[in-house]
Amino acid sequence: MQKKFKPTLAVGILAATIFGMSSASAVPTSDIRITEVAPTGNSHSYAADWFELTNIGLLAVDITGWKMDDSSFSTASAVALSGVTSINPGQSVVFAESSNLATTRTAFISAWFAGSAPVGFTMGAYTGSGVGLGASGDGVIIFNSSNAQMAKVSFGTASATNTFDNAQGLDNTAISLLSVAGVNGAFSASPLVGSPGAVPLPAAVWLLGSALMGIGTLRARRRQT
Repeated sequence: MQKKFKPTLAVGILAATIFGMSSASAVPTSDIRITEVAPTGNSHSYAADWFELTNIGLLAVDITGWKMDDSSFSTASAVALSGVTSINPGQSVVFAESSNLATTRTAFISAWFAGSAPVGFTMGAYTGSGVGLGASGDGVIIFNSSNAQMAKVSFGTASATNTFDNAQGLDNTAISLLSVAGVNGAFSASPLVGSPGAVPLPAAVWLLGSALMGIGTLRARRRQT
């Protein structure tokens, strides 16, 4: 199944890149965003709630030692993210609540992709007491190894089948948009609707971003000569 890109997030990333080149103060503290959440995943065949992290920056992000918590938003109750140590530019990674990543990954791929995952699909895991995502409203917060907040969203009552779509890359706020097949890369895997692991940025936009960075570097060199 061929999945589409998420154009809303792509435009936002490009705008942030352009603006960030002209103003150092505009650079975000983290290039990681929580771009999708499925608080009712535990009720489906793969039996795991999950969320998706996307690197909206231009450099790989080392997430060694990073952790997550739910709506208590507390470092004291946060649990480790495992199975993934780095997220590449433009990459989206699914993190499922599971103590057996291999088994959950197989069941997840069967449910969402009819047993054949897209090239590059990546899944990590988290597990621990008190971090289950609530279908009646909850949240996800990500901390780095120094307990600094890297990304945060909250949400209300979830759909039984449609994930929360945060393709806009909103951070530190409530999200409410539900995934719709054909919008922002979402697709139907009846009865499920979402876009787990979808790469959010077209290659053409990355090339444009790289070109803009190259222009900025050239201008800086000219000012030094």
